Formats: sequence, structure tokens, C-alpha cells
Amino acid sequence: MRLLYKNISANFLSNAWSTLLLLLLTPVYIHFLGLESYGLIGFYLSWVAICGIIDTGISATLTRELAWLSARPNEAIRIPNLLFTLEIIYWGIILILSLAFLSAAWWLGSEWFRSSEISPEIVRDVLMLMALSLAVQIPSGLYVGGLMGLQRQIECAGFLAFFGTIRGLGAVLILWIISSDIRSFILWQILVYTVQTGVLRWFLWKSIGMERNPLSFSKKELSLSKSFITNISIVTALSLLISQADKIIMSKILPLKEFGFYMLAWTLAGGISKISMPIIQAAAPSFTNLISREDSKALVLQFRIICQLMSTLVLPPTMLIVFFSKKILFTWTGNPDIAAEASPILAILVMGMALCASSYPAASILYGKNRIKEIIIFNLVALLILIPMWVSIIPSYGVIGFAVSWMLYGLGLYSISQFYGIEELVGIKFMMCVFKDFIAPCLTSFFVAISAIYFINSAEGKFAVILLLLLYMIIGWFFALFVCKDLKNLLIRKSKC
Repeated sequence: MRLLYKNISANFLSNAWSTLLLLLLTPVYIHFLGLESYGLIGFYLSWVAICGIIDTGISATLTRELAWLSARPNEAIRIPNLLFTLEIIYWGIILILSLAFLSAAWWLGSEWFRSSEISPEIVRDVLMLMALSLAVQIPSGLYVGGLMGLQRQIECAGFLAFFGTIRGLGAVLILWIISSDIRSFILWQILVYTVQTGVLRWFLWKSIGMERNPLSFSKKELSLSKSFITNISIVTALSLLISQADKIIMSKILPLKEFGFYMLAWTLAGGISKISMPIIQAAAPSFTNLISREDSKALVLQFRIICQLMSTLVLPPTMLIVFFSKKILFTWTGNPDIAAEASPILAILVMGMALCASSYPAASILYGKNRIKEIIIFNLVALLILIPMWVSIIPSYGVIGFAVSWMLYGLGLYSISQFYGIEELVGIKFMMCVFKDFIAPCLTSFFVAISAIYFINSAEGKFAVILLLLLYMIIGWFFALFVCKDLKNLLIRKSKC
């Protein structure tokens, strides 16, 4: 448990720092580049996520297998060949995808967007640079996944925080001193991601000890991992298509400026994942390790603690964003028009993000046991329903319609994951777990946000608003922790040690 807490702390600090940088630097990027260029960046991030189907499928497999094998010393000798085999397949697929995206950018890039400020030639150049960036950015995920599985998450978090800082602050200097052209921005990202991927690869192989075994491509290791790779790739493909297809469709049918509003709201709502991912990145390998050792009692204890920790950290800021989305956006961007347009989108999106985040612990149990058929079916049904709606019905409601569909997806994913994940655990009742670990802290966070309405809405000046938001977030965390008794009792015991 001690290693789990250290890993969560390291991941959380790294993500908190990257979130802070994102919040501070996004208005600067918009100032130098304009909202249309920021919309292009949002389009690029959607393609990163879509190409991440391969990343998540193989990286999640590597995380699970390394966590599983490291719990069984007599099987740990398989690790180097497993990594080498997955690495060859991974890089080959990424190269093919990048070349395909590069070709598409050359032939279609200048005609895809409805832009009033950026010339078609610049749009095409940017998309081609983005194709190169994909080739060096996405592979970082494989090596991050390996380090997570080996429980080297403290070092991994340090690397990601360091390179994220260099990437963000360096981009500001490039835009300020050299050129405010978006092409300069993308070139800097390519350079830093190249170095980042190289360093992470070197450290993972060093941690494994590649010099102790001759490396070879192993069909046996691939065969043993094929079932999980297939299942997790299907889940990831479906969920990413659901979460990113709306942006691809919007980028085509809506003006680029409206798409920029949506992506701005998505960026801020995505801060919830910056809170949730450090928890699940540490918890998922730990769950798999316990499943491998068949330690059901410790698994149940860790699951309840992680569920309550997720709710305690995620739900209070979610409720504050829902109630004060317009105030937060105006404080963040300083632009009343952007705040007015993006605030209702943000309030809806952040609820979907919180529901998805709350589904992660139960989903990780299913992934650890390689039982994810139900999640595949849910995502397939959701995809078959949502994409026709996005193309035919929802566009008449504008970006709000897309945001509502994402929130409903999050609610469905949470329900399915909880039901089947809890079913895999011994001695836990579904309704009791959902009420104690989610509903109770959710209601507590709701009432704390309501109590803040008068004070935050009447606050004048950015500094006062930020202070009040931080104060009520801390109050929300305190009361959410108070109703999560297992987590509260654990922290009390730790404080007495």
C-alpha cells in the first residue's frame, strides 16, 4: 500500500503541474495564435487521441503484463522479449498511421476547415507538421505504460513533468521572441517530443536490464498477449471514436471559431482527467498485481479506497465548475464573449468527464481480469447510436447537443463499469458501494457548491475569485472525505503512525 500511495502522489503532482501549466499557458497561446489556430491545435489533439487507439491497446497490454509478470519472479525473464516484440509492432503501426495522415494532410488539408483568418496553404502546412509530430509523440505512451507496470511511476512522473514544462514554456518563448506563426509552435512540439520519447525508452530498458538477455521477436509472447491486446484495443477504439468523432464532425460542419469554443471548454473540462489519471495509473497495475497473486481481500480493500479517493478529489471541483463555469472562464481568459459562449458547454462536459473518471476503478478491475466483453458491447451500442445522431440530429442544437451526448455517454459507462466490476469482487454489494463511494460525496460536493454561490458571484477581481474557488474546493474536499469513511479512517491511521 505504501508504494501505491507514493505512486499516486507522484502521478498527482506531475499531473497537477501539467494542468497548472495548461491553465496558465492556454490564454497566452490564444493571445499569440488566435482562436482559429487554437481550434487547429484542438483538431490535432483529437487525432492524437484517435491514433492513441494503438497506443492505449499496446501500452495498456504492456502495463498489465509487466505488473502481472513482476508479481511472479519465475516468469519475469519473459519481460525483455515481450517489450521488444510489442515495440517492433508498435513502431511499425505508428509509422504507417503517420504516413497516412501526412498524405491526407497534403491532399485534403487546405479544403477541410472553414477558416476566415488562416490561409488554406498554412492550414495544409500545419496539418503536415502535425503528422510528423504524431510520429514522435504517440510512442511515448508505450514507454510510459511500461514504467507504470514496473511500478517506476515516481521517475516516470518526473520525466513527464520536466518535458511538459520545457514544451509549454519553450512554446511561449518561441511565439513571443521568434514567431507567432502556429507552424513554429508545432515545430517546437516535434523537437521536445522527440527527446522525451528517446529518454523514456532509454530509462525503461535500463529498468528492465536489457543486457541480461538476448533480445528476439517472440511470437509466443505475442500469442499470450493477443487476447488482451485485441480486447483492450477494441474498447479503446470504440471509446475514442465516441469521444473524438464529435470533434471531427464538428470541425467539418461548424465554423472554426465555434469549434474553438468547444475545444476551449473541452480543455478546461479535461482538467478532471488530470486529477483522475494519476490515481488510476497507480491503482490499475496494483490491482493487476493483486489479481495475479489471488489476494482478494487486499484487492477489495484497495478498490474501495481508490473509489473513495477518486470521488473525493474529482467531485468537488466538478461541482464548482458546473455552478461557476462562466465566472471561471472569464477569470481564465479575460474575455466575456468567450466566457458567455463556452460556459454552458463547459458545465455539461465536465459532468461527463467526472462520470467517466468515476468509472475507472471498476473498469480497471475488469481489465485486470481480462473481462471486458460488457464494456465492448456498451461502447459498440453507444457508437451506433451517437454517430448517426451527431450527423443528422444534434447539429441543429449546435455544440450544446454534442456536449449533452458526451455527458450521457459518461453516465452509461459509469453504470456498466460499476455493475460488472463490483460483480468480480467478493463481499461487496453494488448499491451500497455506489452510494457510499459516489452518491454521498457527490451530494456533499453539490451542497458545498451551492453554499458558494453568493460569495463567488459577488466577488470582484480575478484574485478574489481564484481565492474563493480554491477555498471552496478545499472545503468540498474536506466534506467529501468526511463522508468517505474507509478513506478517512485510513488517513487517520496513517497520521497516527
